[in-house]
Amino acid sequence: MWVVASILITTLLSLYSIYKRHQVESANKAVSLTAEFENIEALASAEGIPIDKAFAQLKAQGLNSVVLSESFLSELTTTGRVTMSTAGTPPVTSLTFVNPEDLIRVQRAMRIRYHDLAGRLVPRGNVLVLPPVAPDILRQTSIGLDPVQAAEAKKAGLSVIARFSNPFGVSAQTVGETLAWAKELGTTVFLPQGDQVLGRREALGAMIEALKLDNILYASPEFTKLGGDEDVLEKAPELVIRLHSAQVAELDRLSPADAVDRYAKAARERNMRILLIRPLTLGADQPFQSFTEFFKQINTQVRNEGGAIAEPHPFKDSNLPKALLVLIALSIVPAAFFVCTSFVQKKLVLQIVLGLLTLLALASVTRTGLHLIALVGSMTYPIVGFLALDDFADGSRKPTLANILLGYVIVSLISIVGGLVVAGLLNELKFFVKADEFKAVKLSVFLPILVVGAYFFWKLTDWRQSLKSPITWGAAALGLVILTTLGLMLARTGNDSGVGASGGEMLLRNLLDRYLYVRPRTKEFMFGHPILVIAIGMLLWIRARFAPVTSEEGPGPWAGWVALLVMLGAIGETSVVNTMCHLHIPVMLSIARAFEGLALGCIIGVVLWVPASRLLPKAEA
Repeated sequence: MWVVASILITTLLSLYSIYKRHQVESANKAVSLTAEFENIEALASAEGIPIDKAFAQLKAQGLNSVVLSESFLSELTTTGRVTMSTAGTPPVTSLTFVNPEDLIRVQRAMRIRYHDLAGRLVPRGNVLVLPPVAPDILRQTSIGLDPVQAAEAKKAGLSVIARFSNPFGVSAQTVGETLAWAKELGTTVFLPQGDQVLGRREALGAMIEALKLDNILYASPEFTKLGGDEDVLEKAPELVIRLHSAQVAELDRLSPADAVDRYAKAARERNMRILLIRPLTLGADQPFQSFTEFFKQINTQVRNEGGAIAEPHPFKDSNLPKALLVLIALSIVPAAFFVCTSFVQKKLVLQIVLGLLTLLALASVTRTGLHLIALVGSMTYPIVGFLALDDFADGSRKPTLANILLGYVIVSLISIVGGLVVAGLLNELKFFVKADEFKAVKLSVFLPILVVGAYFFWKLTDWRQSLKSPITWGAAALGLVILTTLGLMLARTGNDSGVGASGGEMLLRNLLDRYLYVRPRTKEFMFGHPILVIAIGMLLWIRARFAPVTSEEGPGPWAGWVALLVMLGAIGETSVVNTMCHLHIPVMLSIARAFEGLALGCIIGVVLWVPASRLLPKAEA
C-alpha cells in the first residue's frame, strides 16, 4: 500500500507541473505564415501582378511576414546598377553608381564590414573608392537588406524576417551593426542563412546581445543542423521562435493534401510558430494563384486544428518552484526502492540503494541530477506495472476478458506515470524550444523491456535448466527475429531518429492523421499493446491451470513463450513513456496520443485473443 500511495502522490505532483506547462502552451497558439520575397515576386511576375497586389492577395490568405535575404555587391554589378573598375599601382578599386541611394547603401555596408579600412571612404560625385581589399572579396561583401523590398513589406503591413550568413572574419562590431541596420528596415525576426549562425563562434555572444538590444527574435529552423544554433537556444531561449519549412524538392514528393498537412501538423504537434511556405508547384497556368490557394489551405487547416494566424511570440517559462521538482523527485524513491527489493534481498545493499536514491532525488536541484532522476522515474514505473501484473496474476483469477482488461489497465496506468514524471520534472523553457531534451531515451525504452523479460523468465521457468538446454533451429530463428525487431526499434527511437518510415507505414500514418484526433504510435497500438493483451491472457491461463513453477519441479508447459510475450508486450508500455519524453511536443497532445494508442491496441488485442483463447485447454481452478 505504501508503494500505491507513493505512486498516487507522484502522479498528482507531476500532473500539477504538467498543468502549469499546459497553461504556457495554451497561451501561445499564434502562428506566422511567411514566404520569401523573391519567390512571391517571381510567381507574381509570371502573371503580371505587381508586388503590392501580390502581397495584398497573400495577406488575405494569412501572410503576415516576409523573408528578406541579404544582398551582395555582386548583385548590383551584375544588374548594371554599379560599375566596378580597378586601376593603378598598387591597384585601387572604385565603383561608379547610377543611383545615389545605392552609393549611400554600399558606403555604409563597407564601413560595417571593413571598419577602419573603410572609415575614410568619401564619394567623389557618383564614384566611391573601396577599401584595399581584393575585388573578388569585395563582390561577395554583404550590403544588407534591400531597402526597396523592406519598404514594400512595410507598406503592405508585413513584418520582416531577415536572413544573414556568417562571412569569413566577421567581428562582433560587424554583427551588432548589421542587426541594427536590419532593425531600422523593420526586421522583427532573424533567421540564419547557410551553415552557421551569424557570429559563430567568438562573436556569437555579440549576436545574442544585439538581438536583445534591438528587440529582434531568433528563428530556429527545424530539422536543420546549424553551427551555433544550439548555443543560441541554450543562452537565449527567451528569444527563440521555432520555424518549420520544406524545400521545393521535398514538397514535390508530397500530394497537395499531404503538403498542407505537413505544415499544419508542424504547428499543432511540434509547436512551430513560424511556417516558411514555399511553392507547391513551379509549373502552372497561374502559378501565383496556385501559391495563394496553397496559403489559403494551410491557413484553414491551422485554424481548424486550434491555431491562430498572428504575429508569433516566444514561449514563456512555466516558472515552477525548485521545491516542487524536489518533491516529485523524492516521490519516485519509494517506487524505485520497491523495484530494487524485487531483485535484491541483502539488507545492506538495499540500505545503500535507498540512500543513493534519496541523494539523487535531492540532487534534482542541479541539471544533471534532474536528468538522472527523470531517467530513474522513466524506467521505474513500467517495471512496477509488470511487478503489479505478476501479483495480479497469482493463479486465483481465470483468464476471463474482464480480468485481462483489468490487468491491462493496471499495467498501463502505472507505466504511464513514468512519462508523467519526465514531463513534470523537465518542465522549463529550454525544453519547450529544444535547447535541452531528455537524452536517455533509448535507455529508458529498452532497459525496462529486458528487465521485465528476465523477471518473468525467472518467475515462470526453470531458468537454470533452460539455459543448459540445446538451442534448436526454431529458437535461433525466433531469437534472430526478435533481435532484428528490437534493433530496428532502437534505430528509430529518439528525439531525432535517423531511420524513416516505409511507404506503407506513411500511408497508414496519413490515414490515422486524417481520421483520429492525433495519430498514435504504430509500434504501440499495432504491436506492443495487442501482444500485452494476449500475454496477460496467457499469464492468467498458465497460472490458473498449472501449479506455480519452481526450480525443483521444472518448467511448466508454455512458460517460456508466456515470458517472451510479456517481454514483447512491455515494448508498448515503454513506448508510452517515450511518447511523453518528447518535450517539444504539446503535453496534452502527447497524453492524448498515449491513451489513443492504449485504446486501439487493447481493441486489436481483444480481437486477437478471443479466437486464440478457444484453442487453449480450459483453465482449472
